[in-house]
Amino acid sequence: MPSQISETLGKYRDALDDSRNRYEQIKRERFKNAKQFYDSFFKNLIKKYDLENFNRVKMLAEQFFQVDKVRFAAVDGSCYKKQLQDYMVFFGAAYPIRGIIDFSSSNKRFVYEAWSPDEDVSMVAYVPVPFAELNETIDDPFVVSDDQKVINLSNIHVQLMELAEVFQAYMLLKSSDLRPKILLWDQSMSSVMNSNDVNYKRVNLIGYKYQQKLLTAQDVIIAYSHPYNKELNIPSTKKYRIYNYVLYKLQENSPQNIPLLAREIGLSEEELLSRINYLTNSGMDSSDPLAQNDPIAYIESNNIHFNDEYDGAWEYCVGLFEHICKRLFKDKKPDALIYKKKNPEGETEERWTSPNDLRFLISVGIRALIEECWRHNVLLIGIVKDSASKYLTRNYIGVMEHIGKYTNIPHVLLPWSDRDFLETLPWIDDSLTAPWSTIEFDSVFMTLHVEKDDSGNKKIVGVRGNIAAPPERLFVRSLAQFYLNRSKKSLLYGHVIFIDRLIVPSIDKNTEKVIIDKNKDVLGIIEPIAFLDKDKRNYAQDLMMYILDVLTRNLYPEVIGYPDPLHKADWGAKSLYKKIKPIIDSSDISLRSNPAHKTFRQLRDELRRT
Repeated sequence: MPSQISETLGKYRDALDDSRNRYEQIKRERFKNAKQFYDSFFKNLIKKYDLENFNRVKMLAEQFFQVDKVRFAAVDGSCYKKQLQDYMVFFGAAYPIRGIIDFSSSNKRFVYEAWSPDEDVSMVAYVPVPFAELNETIDDPFVVSDDQKVINLSNIHVQLMELAEVFQAYMLLKSSDLRPKILLWDQSMSSVMNSNDVNYKRVNLIGYKYQQKLLTAQDVIIAYSHPYNKELNIPSTKKYRIYNYVLYKLQENSPQNIPLLAREIGLSEEELLSRINYLTNSGMDSSDPLAQNDPIAYIESNNIHFNDEYDGAWEYCVGLFEHICKRLFKDKKPDALIYKKKNPEGETEERWTSPNDLRFLISVGIRALIEECWRHNVLLIGIVKDSASKYLTRNYIGVMEHIGKYTNIPHVLLPWSDRDFLETLPWIDDSLTAPWSTIEFDSVFMTLHVEKDDSGNKKIVGVRGNIAAPPERLFVRSLAQFYLNRSKKSLLYGHVIFIDRLIVPSIDKNTEKVIIDKNKDVLGIIEPIAFLDKDKRNYAQDLMMYILDVLTRNLYPEVIGYPDPLHKADWGAKSLYKKIKPIIDSSDISLRSNPAHKTFRQLRDELRRT
């Protein structure tokens, strides 16, 4: 008689075999669907690059950069957290690699530049926080506030790393002597913007004193309205945060005539005024941080005026970002994340920088980074090795079909993610050689998609219906493969990687846009950049693919088909992690040998003596 344990294990094996068979069957069906989808439609969205293409692109590179030898830099980070007996320790770091591409050379050639011994190039922060302060109450010790409900410390080490990376990239561009013209970052910029977009009411840094001035909610709102770019019409006029566009217009030219402004945006005057109440403080209750200061704008007759008191709000927020990051990452001040502010009773108290405060600093940093790239004509490229997203095959294609830009698309179930689908293409199309890429699509499609309502009617919506972020015409996304070897018996290839590119005004400003006005009552009119098929010229993407192909050496099997400088930056960041992790882990020994807490007996004896 078989034992109960062996019978249970046998049934588990049967269940596992059944699941595996079902998975293989689904995989075969999805592969068949992928071939049909590619042959009948998707092959028109794939761009193939060869030596002839790149010879033309090389001329574009020389025109764009104006020099033969072009500086590049790559930034990556690492992070760690450790729970000790009475403490949590958070570690975040970023490390840069730099070099030069020689466009005058006939072959693909680039060299790395070493940092001099006296240059402290790494951005490192290690923050030990006592549990007693992590769990401290803000107002009433017996009441849980909304602020405490949303505070989540589980990812604060990741936020420290992102802040270190943003600050590292920003400081590279601020260095006039060594400023790169090509900047690679191991992040999706659009994802970083979306994930760190925190409501101004959640920013506890409001009230932080810097340069003899307190940070206000108005400063935060003005900072969030950036980046500005007249050539790209950023901020956009879609309804989500329309006050960003109004802020941009007011700072460009104040006052603005309300009827003319409403007509330009495509709203009624009443709707426009209701959507800019953040600027005028209308309808704010006394507890709202906005109501505690003068409004950003005020209305007289039919005109809206900008309050000159906030003229330098953006520069002030960028300065605050630099100040805190310098104390945290360069000076390594132990109290860099502690600040003083007044509570509602007017008493000054110390506060720890919260996760939402870090999100605000990251948001300011990436906006400042974008504007620095535009100011100095820097090509900013973000690369992600892995993702389970379907922004291309579901969001983008779905919306383009709904507005009539794509037709006769097979409605079939594809492999589970964009990456899974695209990695089947070398098996489907024998003519595909590396490097190849999809067309670029606007990053607004990260949130913009098609849904069915209760009646079964399709409509274009964003997150929670009306939120379409990040702004259109800011980033474009694509997926590409840089290693594909058909010379062996078995097909060898590197993973498809995800690429974010910051729009380059000097190249992209005249690019065709599509107008998405279906469901405009909710979203407003949205005009993303569109390269509808492989035949649409995209000089900036061609330039980027040429550069990434030059920088991809395929020397390391574990990251084959991945840009070499980012791998080197990853090595640098991991080296910092390997050096610091043992030190953090050993902190527990120090705390046990000299414990910070006292026994109840010691506390009782002290009380008796007093």
